Amino acid sequence: MLAAEAGSDLGAPLWFKVPDQFHELDLDEAPAERFRRAVDNATAVMSDNSGTEPLRVAYVQEAMLSQLRRQAAVYVAHCVARSEADPSKLAVAQFSILVQEAALSGTQPLPVLVNALKQPGTTREVGLADYPAGEAAVVGEEVKVVLPVTLSARAEEEERRVRQAQVLFPVPGGQHLVVVGVTSESLDDWSHYIAMLDGIARSISFTDPSRTTIADRLAGL
Repeated sequence: MLAAEAGSDLGAPLWFKVPDQFHELDLDEAPAERFRRAVDNATAVMSDNSGTEPLRVAYVQEAMLSQLRRQAAVYVAHCVARSEADPSKLAVAQFSILVQEAALSGTQPLPVLVNALKQPGTTREVGLADYPAGEAAVVGEEVKVVLPVTLSARAEEEERRVRQAQVLFPVPGGQHLVVVGVTSESLDDWSHYIAMLDGIARSISFTDPSRTTIADRLAGL
């Protein structure tokens, strides 16, 4: 597991851990260099039978990253591996942390947020869950993502089906939400990504986990 800290406009630091399978993407890196590295990584994973798959993986990564940047992502990581369901295929997922402004008020703001996030008649599922960092809203859905061009660079829209799951933590102070999420079109491997997301969400902390207090040490007494 890799421990990391995200700098942002939270007004409070944020700590989390991600599995070794996820590799952080440099949001400020030149797109061409990031694309080349993504192709190389995917080719290394599928060295025996890559074809055009590495190019497709890199293209989709850049398209999704562009959307995440517009959504105020402060951290993005990519996972490329052989599919657990079908080792002859690549399985790809993106993990992200977004920071969103949110005026949370009242004694129970999360139930209100959950009700606001519900979309009857869609695949979206919304609920509440308890984590070490506190109660969080959990959202899961299957959506269609439209890419502006095809892999062959033709200017025509390409529609892809992806699943995404998010865990929304209110930041102490009630002015922001931290959105921890995973997105993948590798639907056969979705259960593995959900397990990874749950592990990451359980590592979220708004205080330095390396600094224990007297109360922490006496909590088990």
